[in-house]
Amino acid sequence: MKKLKSFLGYIWAVAAIIIALATFFGQSYFSRALVATTGITVNPRYSGGEIIKTVDHGNYKTAMHRPVFDALIGQTKEGFIQINWAPAAGLPQVISEGFDYNSDGKEDFIVTLNTATGKATLASSNPAVLDIEKSYHLKNGWAVRVLLKQP
Repeated sequence: MKKLKSFLGYIWAVAAIIIALATFFGQSYFSRALVATTGITVNPRYSGGEIIKTVDHGNYKTAMHRPVFDALIGQTKEGFIQINWAPAAGLPQVISEGFDYNSDGKEDFIVTLNTATGKATLASSNPAVLDIEKSYHLKNGWAVRVLLKQP
C-alpha cells in the first residue's frame, strides 16, 4: 500500500509539472482561445472604439474611430472620438485634417497636430464638438481624442 501511494504521488507530481509547463508555454494560445470563446473585448474608453473610416494619404493613413459615449451602465453625456495617424515614419511635421464624425455631409471639426511637439489644436464648426482631450504618441504613430457632447 505504501508503494502504491508513493507511486501515485510521483505520478501526480510529474503530471503537475507537465501541466504547469504546458500552461506556461501555451499561455498566449490559451488566452486567445478564452477571448475567442467568451467574446471579451477591450473597453472602447481604452482602445478608442472601432475604426469606422480610414483615409489613405499615400505616406500615412488616418483612422477615425466611432464616437464613444459608453459607460459602465448606459451612456455618458460627454464622450470622445479618437483619430489615429500612422505610420510615424511617413507623417509630415504638421497634419491638418477635417472630419465629419456624424456623417451629415458637413465638416464638424479640423484637427491640427504638430508631430514634432505633440501639440494639437482644434477648430470646431459643430457645437457638440468641445475640445481636445489629449494627443498621444503611439508605438507607430499619433492619436488625438476630441471631446464630444452627446447630441
